[in-house]
Amino acid sequence: MLLKTNIEFPELTKELCNTHTGEKRRFTMRPFAPGDEKGMIACIRDEYGDSYFKRDFYDENKLREKALGDHYVFFVAETDGEIAGMEIFALFTEQGDDFIEPASQIFRVRYRGYGLAEELVLYTFALAKQMQPLALFVHAVTFHPITQKVCGAQGMIPTGFRLGSFLAEKMQNSYPKGRCPKHSEGVMILPVQKKNAGTVYVPQVLADYMSDCYERLGMSYTLCFDRKELPQIPAKLDVTTDELQRTVLARILQSGADLGDQITQIMTLHREQPCWTYQITLSADSGYAIAEYEVLHHMGFFFTGLKAACAQTEQFYMQWCGDLDLCMEDYVLTEEFERVRKQIQQFYDERERV
Repeated sequence: MLLKTNIEFPELTKELCNTHTGEKRRFTMRPFAPGDEKGMIACIRDEYGDSYFKRDFYDENKLREKALGDHYVFFVAETDGEIAGMEIFALFTEQGDDFIEPASQIFRVRYRGYGLAEELVLYTFALAKQMQPLALFVHAVTFHPITQKVCGAQGMIPTGFRLGSFLAEKMQNSYPKGRCPKHSEGVMILPVQKKNAGTVYVPQVLADYMSDCYERLGMSYTLCFDRKELPQIPAKLDVTTDELQRTVLARILQSGADLGDQITQIMTLHREQPCWTYQITLSADSGYAIAEYEVLHHMGFFFTGLKAACAQTEQFYMQWCGDLDLCMEDYVLTEEFERVRKQIQQFYDERERV
């Protein structure tokens, strides 16, 4: 299990030059210290107004509690006594997970142009690797390519998407929304300790995509296409609902014959509102995963990517977006992500309509 006490987090000071103005400024990157809360909230409000999806991060007490707890590590970049930016590690250690998600990198708008995003990634990723998780995992937004670029430079590999994460009408940031009614996140992964995926059970239709991902990740793997009928027991799901962004995330903890019925019941709860999206995470450690894929595909779900190296068992995503036009061709993506987008677009276009 990852523990933040396993490693010391030193601070680092660097002089950076603004590429637009030529101004030089010294930034100190360091772990969170009590008292940073106000500056961090100011960063969030500067970029997102009141629309940031992690609502607890607007509350000083809750922010400090998370920063001092066991499930997060917070970092800040400071200049002249002011918090210029922040980054958060989320530590995932439950249900077989053992990965770090560097997330929520947010800066004050006036400190753009210094290359601070890249420097903070260099600083924090070095610490993350020393913590020796199975993998690093990132959700990169698709309305700008900054996270994709800086994480790609650190060796992170695009492996899929979480589609429809952010309701455009709720977004209040400085980036253009385009035609997208909901904006999405790209999945990027860097294996750290886990280099062998083992035997991965997937339907034949996903074979080429999976092989391509594992080759790019540099992981050993064996694909297996032996399907097993779902057992005559109730499925178990871990479900998270975001009413603000109209998303549901579910993970299958136990295979069961009533999987489709349970998911239908969840979806029925939200049929009165438009733009709901549902992402299901499947474990690819047995032939049940292939039967689960078939159930979900028949319901109108489609494959959206691989969650590699983050747990003892490999995982992949299925998603339902209904008739929502995601306008995926409008995403602002790196060349590597655009290649993955075109592959996922095919699964999206070929999904069953129910």
